[in-house]
Amino acid sequence: MEVLIVGAGIAGLTLADQLEQQGYSVLMVEQAPGPRTEGYMMDFFGAGYDVAERIGLLPDLESIHYPIESLNTIRPDGTTKYSLRYKDVRALLNNRHYNFMRGDLERVLLERVKDRIQIRYRTTVTSIKQDNSMVHVELSDETTVDVNLLVGADGIRSKVRSMAFGEPDQFIRFMGYNTAAFTFPRTSAFKSVYSFDNLAKPKRQVTLYPIAENRMAAFFLFNKERASGRITREQAIEELYARYGDMEWVVPDVLREANNASDFYYDDVSQVEMSRWVKGRIALVGDACQCVSLVAGQGASLAMAGAYTLAYCLRKSKGNLIRGLADYEEIMVPQVTKVQSSARKFASFYFPETRSQLYVRDLIMRVSVLPVIRNFINFKSIRIPR
Repeated sequence: MEVLIVGAGIAGLTLADQLEQQGYSVLMVEQAPGPRTEGYMMDFFGAGYDVAERIGLLPDLESIHYPIESLNTIRPDGTTKYSLRYKDVRALLNNRHYNFMRGDLERVLLERVKDRIQIRYRTTVTSIKQDNSMVHVELSDETTVDVNLLVGADGIRSKVRSMAFGEPDQFIRFMGYNTAAFTFPRTSAFKSVYSFDNLAKPKRQVTLYPIAENRMAAFFLFNKERASGRITREQAIEELYARYGDMEWVVPDVLREANNASDFYYDDVSQVEMSRWVKGRIALVGDACQCVSLVAGQGASLAMAGAYTLAYCLRKSKGNLIRGLADYEEIMVPQVTKVQSSARKFASFYFPETRSQLYVRDLIMRVSVLPVIRNFINFKSIRIPR
């Protein structure tokens, strides 16, 4: 069976790996010029961890896990307001947790499939037509492919979704935040070695943390009434200066580093909400259909879980593609809908808009790692099929 996967990110690479092992002939296309390195440090747990365990990926994830010792909440003068031991935070997840850069996870998945699967970079879809047996796809490299299954794994602004399901505005829910992330060389001004340091004020916060090769990473999150959409890098940096120019600590030094960052990332924080992920022989996976928002901390985990579930359902259907796609949708959509709802509630807690809300958040975070409290904490994820 011939499969075209549009998008060589975390969801697409996971799906390609699983389908190729099942005997499918897989072609991938990716509009980026090559593997992407931009992104941010992320928590990886829940269903994604379960998938990694099932497919034998845990040793690779252990190799990219970064040894954080503490989570520090910083005062404007740079002193520490309070600190949480990271091993206590991981204990909340029964130590089934890693943290690493998004680009490192994509690299690990690419290494797993690069010798088995053809990936055409700088290529995307330009036209899609399907009939009862095939999907006929025209690509931007002026070639045409006929496949039994087309999968859109091309992110929150999915071209496949737009062509097959309709315009994006009906599916994208802006959550009221913008975010930026980039890395830069660590200097004497940045003393952190093995900690996440966070300075939070109502409606805005910045987190700094060390990464490999004597570098630092910055993550900005701030309130925004309207979605920014696609803006230039220069406009994004101007927005950061407008929002954070008066912030204390080392923030002025960090802002200056944004101008030289080769991996600068800026985007709206949004969810993708869809009641249907399948249309005939076209299916969506990952952020194209189930984006929970990066504030929820499970995007990569759920992307792998969705890809694994799709491959599982196709295997269990024993050649009945339509049945397998229906099972995939039936399993995933209700679970992701619940996770998205939970993520919206978590976002309002994690990102306070008033000083009193910030005080309550800090208080809850400080007691959450106490042994007597741990048993009452539940991080909502999904269950992958067995």
